[in-house]
Amino acid sequence: MRTFVGIDLPENIKESLKEVIDRLKKIKEAKPVKIENLHITLKFLGEVEGKGDINKIKEKLEKCALDVDSFDVEVKGIGVFPSEKRVRVLWIGAEDEGYLKKLNEKIEQAMNEFGFKKEKDFISHITIARFKSIPNLNFIKEISEKYNEFLFGKFRVISFQLFESKLMPEGPIYKVVAEFQLRQ
Repeated sequence: MRTFVGIDLPENIKESLKEVIDRLKKIKEAKPVKIENLHITLKFLGEVEGKGDINKIKEKLEKCALDVDSFDVEVKGIGVFPSEKRVRVLWIGAEDEGYLKKLNEKIEQAMNEFGFKKEKDFISHITIARFKSIPNLNFIKEISEKYNEFLFGKFRVISFQLFESKLMPEGPIYKVVAEFQLRQ
């Protein structure tokens, strides 16, 4: 089972991102993320074999959740990975007071015990499009300038999820395997 740990976005936040995602559909190199799949990734796990392993992972994630208070996130701004000249991913920022990073670090530490490698520096974001090849950089620059300081909304994070990701020809389908409530 292909898995990742993330935060599902509330419907109102997904709706507020719809306008910018619709604009990306005009770029032939772009593969916009489906609205229902928008999320903040905390940790990509990849393939996990067996129900026993999933249960152990769920136990560890439950402990991580109990160590973190619920918190607010502002969905604001826009950016690219890896660089402005070699755009592969376009993302919207997820800004908070350091709680996302703290939660990521706890999850990284817990998953390291299962042999999952620590990822590079965590940057909290919402991927809105991927690019197979370098897109029209002028259009990306135009979108970046328009939404650079734009506030798409604010929401309270009260839980995070373990997702299953099924890769399909029309794009991935995400299913929540388990949900973990943060301290209130």
